[in-house]
Amino acid sequence: MNRKFLVFRTLFSAPFQPKHIRRKSQIVRLAIIGIVLVLTATPVVAGHPKTDIATIDDGSILYGEILSVKYAALSLKTDAVGTLNIEWRRITGLTSKYEYQVEVTGGTRHYGRLEPHDKPMHLKVVGSAGTFEFKLSDVVRLAPIEDTFWDRLNGSLNFGLTYTQANGALQYNLGYDANYRSRKNYATLTASSIFNTQDDAESTQQSYIQLLMAQVSIGKWGPFELAAVQSNPDQGYDLRTLLGAGASRFFVESTTHLFALNLGAVYNREEVTNSVEVDNTSELLTGISFRRYKRDAYSPGVETSLNIFSDFSSNDRHRAVFKFNVAWKIIHDYVFNFQVNDSYDSSPPGEDSSNNNVVVVTSIGYTF
Repeated sequence: MNRKFLVFRTLFSAPFQPKHIRRKSQIVRLAIIGIVLVLTATPVVAGHPKTDIATIDDGSILYGEILSVKYAALSLKTDAVGTLNIEWRRITGLTSKYEYQVEVTGGTRHYGRLEPHDKPMHLKVVGSAGTFEFKLSDVVRLAPIEDTFWDRLNGSLNFGLTYTQANGALQYNLGYDANYRSRKNYATLTASSIFNTQDDAESTQQSYIQLLMAQVSIGKWGPFELAAVQSNPDQGYDLRTLLGAGASRFFVESTTHLFALNLGAVYNREEVTNSVEVDNTSELLTGISFRRYKRDAYSPGVETSLNIFSDFSSNDRHRAVFKFNVAWKIIHDYVFNFQVNDSYDSSPPGEDSSNNNVVVVTSIGYTF
């Protein structure tokens, strides 16, 4: 029998098979989808000749292509030994005739060539707006100025699968996030889906997709716009639509840490589970976010956030969403993720809905 036909039958014919066969086919189908998604994600890299220069505190001089500075590490692509990840605190100087975007503490961004500086541990950026000099320790991020939309896009794709034969319990999760940055705008798209099924028990599923857009600001304040679609029948809603806007205040932004406060207003529309009822509310959004970037290529990166939504029309309802994520690099661009999500609602819609929903997720991801 043709191999392509076998794969097609495995992926799409399971709903028409007997229950015991369907469950096994579902496991295989989800595993195939997850593996294909993770293994076939392909980064888009513009690239330029490897003539950039990086100097290290031990006196070494490296030639290559500066890919980025993030998570407190310099990524340098070389011809001889491939891509190197060097601790940022070890770098004493950078030089490149190509243009880069350099973001320093406080959110200020500069654009231009990286020229040699007379002092070690300093950086000189020369562009159309002038010449700017600052300490390397003040650099938060550095990236090449790309020409196309796809060159400015980066993110990750994550997949996890757990199966227990004793009770036929199956859980899978899919996650995706993509980030886009230009000189004036920043956007991030995140999506997640978690599915649980078990013998003699009702299947459960929850998912969300969120788009956040922000305008680059020179000061520590910056405006943002938010749109999200969520589904969690366990907490009483089949579909929740969020639209909002506000401002973010960055208190700490360095090569190792980020701490920010978010303030805004949100419109919340909820379609109640097992009902034709639709709830419409306006909410005050107050949130904090913290990141601890990786100190080197293989150290863990930590992200955590807490968002509180308070109903303007009633003091009786408050919602809180807590997220915690740790990511360890495994090899090359693959990472292991451990995530905890906690969603609390003091007065959830629908009858017999859960006030609190905690989800623990482990997954393997590919970054691009």
